Amino acid sequence: MKKKSTNSTQQLGKKVFIAGKIYDLQAMDKDEVEASVQEYLDSAIGKDRVRFELYTIGNMTAMFFHRGFDYSAYNADPVKDIMDADAFMVTAHEYDGFEIPRPFPVIPGCVYPYRIKQTDFLDAYRKSAKILGASRIRNAWLDIAPQSIVLRVRVG
Repeated sequence: MKKKSTNSTQQLGKKVFIAGKIYDLQAMDKDEVEASVQEYLDSAIGKDRVRFELYTIGNMTAMFFHRGFDYSAYNADPVKDIMDADAFMVTAHEYDGFEIPRPFPVIPGCVYPYRIKQTDFLDAYRKSAKILGASRIRNAWLDIAPQSIVLRVRVG
């Protein structure tokens, strides 16, 4: 009797946390997920201000948020920090009454842009995704540039 590959089993029902929702990538196709996230972005941030793309290869999912935002104006390091606007955009925290279960550090009442350590953001993202019912995240990391922010997660 041949044992089934764990990769195919893990891929079934792969669920990822994007912008306030859990998306089952087995039940929804790429276009449906992109349209749903794009609808949120258009509503929350404004039409044509951010463009979303999703890529999945095996157990890796990459979420691309194409937007213009230069971290250097805020003395933030895009290798170590994430700006509050990007953190709120990626998670949909505080949008339409949604709160992530394990919030990243926020500055209450702050109206100025501020930076968050990527390690703090990714820890909050992982813990919130687990509580919300996403697949177990093995690894997550950010690539931040003036034209886009990319959140990559490896599940399994």
